[in-house]
Amino acid sequence: MSRPAGLPDFRKPPLIEVVVGVQFDVPRGYESFRAYQVWQLFSANFPEIQELPPLQPTFETFGLPVGPPFGFAVGPLASRLWFLSPARDELIQFQSDRLLHNWRKVGDHEYPRFERIASKFADELEKLERFFASLHPQALLVRQCEVSYVNHIWVPGPNTLRVADWLSFISFPAPEPDDFTATFRRTILSPSGQPQGRLICEGATALDPDGKRFVSLTLTARGAPTSPDKERALEFLARGHQIICETFVEVTTDSAQKEWERIQ
Repeated sequence: MSRPAGLPDFRKPPLIEVVVGVQFDVPRGYESFRAYQVWQLFSANFPEIQELPPLQPTFETFGLPVGPPFGFAVGPLASRLWFLSPARDELIQFQSDRLLHNWRKVGDHEYPRFERIASKFADELEKLERFFASLHPQALLVRQCEVSYVNHIWVPGPNTLRVADWLSFISFPAPEPDDFTATFRRTILSPSGQPQGRLICEGATALDPDGKRFVSLTLTARGAPTSPDKERALEFLARGHQIICETFVEVTTDSAQKEWERIQ
């Protein structure tokens, strides 16, 4: 997967986490006791396991429903498992209807770029599909794809946080509010011009453990692939990444981008 020419780029982005993932129909023949076998697919690079509550299905829908929704598991979902790398800067999230790959900023570790993360995720998705096919002849039926970028925007020095210095789509009269939350959504159209998904932009103030305020900015592209195979799913993730990069430049100020050393 190659990086599109002309995509915005920064030397010091405020990025702290990237998530790429897919939701799919629960494969035939899969039961929760096989989760250990799934972990064995990835254990060489992700040797630690944690168990968490499951993520509920999330779908971007348009118009009124015309029938029963597809892709929902029957009955309660099994646990979600985290498979963690030794440095804990990357992890795989797995449950019976979902696979995700997270990169997290740990210490001075640099962001390895979307293309590298997406390439790893493509390999992981391929391994998982082969495993499910060994249980019953089948391909993964991908229903939703998602890519998210989480940014924490810190004010350098002792200056008072002014949201408008960093985000171009919001401004407050003095004095600044103690906190704020702002969200907007845009429709992502398919190549044929039909609604395919949404870009979701979420901005909010937050506090670190020491009580210092910062701005959290999360950009998510979520939607359905043009067909439910993994190749089209990876296409949506690549397009979602491009939309997120372009939107990030749109919703942040020129002075903020200078602070993050924009190089393209």
